[in-house]
Amino acid sequence: MQTKTYVAPTKLEALLKIREELGADAVILSERTIQKGGLFRRKPMVEITVGIKEPESGKVEPKGIDSIDPTQTRLRRLERELSELKELVQKLIIAGAPEAETAPPSQAVVAPSEDHPLLRPLLAAGVEPDIARELLRRVPRIPQNAAMDALKRTLMTRIPIGGTLRRESRTQQVVALVGPTGVGKTTTIAKLAAIHALDYNRRVALLSLDTYRIGAVEQLRTYASIMNLPLHIATTPEEVKEGLELFRGYELVLIDTVGRGQRDEAHLTEMHRALAPANAQTYLVLSATSDTAVMLEAAQKFAIFEPESLILTKTDEAVRFGNCVNLCVRVGLPIAYFTTGQRVPEDIQPADARWLACKVLADLSECTPPTRPLAFAHQEEV
Repeated sequence: MQTKTYVAPTKLEALLKIREELGADAVILSERTIQKGGLFRRKPMVEITVGIKEPESGKVEPKGIDSIDPTQTRLRRLERELSELKELVQKLIIAGAPEAETAPPSQAVVAPSEDHPLLRPLLAAGVEPDIARELLRRVPRIPQNAAMDALKRTLMTRIPIGGTLRRESRTQQVVALVGPTGVGKTTTIAKLAAIHALDYNRRVALLSLDTYRIGAVEQLRTYASIMNLPLHIATTPEEVKEGLELFRGYELVLIDTVGRGQRDEAHLTEMHRALAPANAQTYLVLSATSDTAVMLEAAQKFAIFEPESLILTKTDEAVRFGNCVNLCVRVGLPIAYFTTGQRVPEDIQPADARWLACKVLADLSECTPPTRPLAFAHQEEV
């Protein structure tokens, strides 16, 4: 008997794959739940092992998959319903497209192949080939404008958004920004501090974690002085505790981390140990100008801080945005904010999936972020 193993998110999907490839004669040998996924997002999957056994004279032929699994009748009905639903969706898409009436029926099929007209724009934007093809599997071959809209909607579903700071809280919020050197953590801290202290009238304090005693805190000291906010410099876990005790009456404590690069694992471990007493909500700050490999390496190295969300800086300097899509797909962390320049506090916005999607597709007419007051008036409360 020959065997083959199938893995899918659900038992239904696995059975559909088995039926499509092997027909109704496949014999289910085993079934179990396994964990699959990357570094940050592991999820349960169903693994089913099946076998095909040729009939032998004088013996009873084993039952096929239809007989073994009582759900097959429902599966066949579901297959028909899915097929009908797919046809209906294709018709609706074509009916809503400006050029749909003149498009031949063959254009309504999904086309993830190399000759898909939208593959080249995605690759040119820096989207990795396997991610680009996966996206295009969901985009029908329909007139260009309608296909671009469909791709934009698909991109939006792959860009998780969330994690902006609450405007008010019954308990103290302690927030830390971590990330490679030079990505703009200190300026971003100043922007968030100004918004919450000046716009939302909250009691905000600043803490700088400099485990190497290199004195790289003058920029934050200047911002603190301008905004009349208290600043505490910490180099050890004990000094972090001391700072938190000093700021016990403040609503929001923002922690800036400074020091070595992301490949200095010894420093990262030391900084993680120093930051541990804060029990902070952590943002991973990355520059939108970095290439995908640099972003993914940083995400891996800074995973020890267990960041809850991302902040993408320097979006005003980025030439391509496919790297941001690659990051979203590979890492899976939601994006909380974009920064769009050096001005404090104007140049920071809650992240917007539509804005990033159209930047990837170079649809400049829709890529102007809303003004800061409007954006923050609608920020997510988490």
